[in-house]
Amino acid sequence: MSQRSNLGFTLVELAIVLVIVALLSGGLMMTLSSQIDQRNYNDTQQQLQDIRDALLGYAASHPALDGKPHLPCPDTDGDGLENRVGNACTSNDGQLPWNDLALGNQDAWGNRFRYHVELSFARSDVGFSLSSSATLRVCDQAACTSTLATQIPAIVVSHSRNGLGSITAGNVANPPPASADEIENTDGDRDFVSHTPTPPGPNEFDDLVTWISPN
Repeated sequence: MSQRSNLGFTLVELAIVLVIVALLSGGLMMTLSSQIDQRNYNDTQQQLQDIRDALLGYAASHPALDGKPHLPCPDTDGDGLENRVGNACTSNDGQLPWNDLALGNQDAWGNRFRYHVELSFARSDVGFSLSSSATLRVCDQAACTSTLATQIPAIVVSHSRNGLGSITAGNVANPPPASADEIENTDGDRDFVSHTPTPPGPNEFDDLVTWISPN
């Protein structure tokens, strides 16, 4: 009887230990996951800063035929090179032309950066000047009742952790977004959204956005 009692007590102790280990492991995994997410966000934010600098550098070193600066066109076929016909872009929206900018081809989650440019700022025959006007806007929500920036020449978007609406580094399209704010960053119009992340659900949002100031 005594041996069986001791054996039973040992099994109870073992069960308690296993529960404690499981709880500790779960906590450590959550902490590690959070650390990885934060690192990816920080890395991608730095990439967006580098992209903005590269776009400005491109404009400064690539004069149009009239001697004024111009921005690159979007990449529309996934080869990392801008796509234009003659002096004009084939589209105002596509992927970042990472090859032309001598940059990496993906964010920290393995997806390409979206690049949207005001077409008049990317012509290779007539460059832009301080008096040139752009119409792109960054808003704090899809309805755009409040703007963060206006008259923007170019915008770059990382579709971040969920990757919805992006193209992978292997040129495979990810599923489209469902929330209005993330849809606004994929529909190709003049409005884009930037705000703090919101969790998965009807209003999910985790896009990271940067832009070139009109100044």
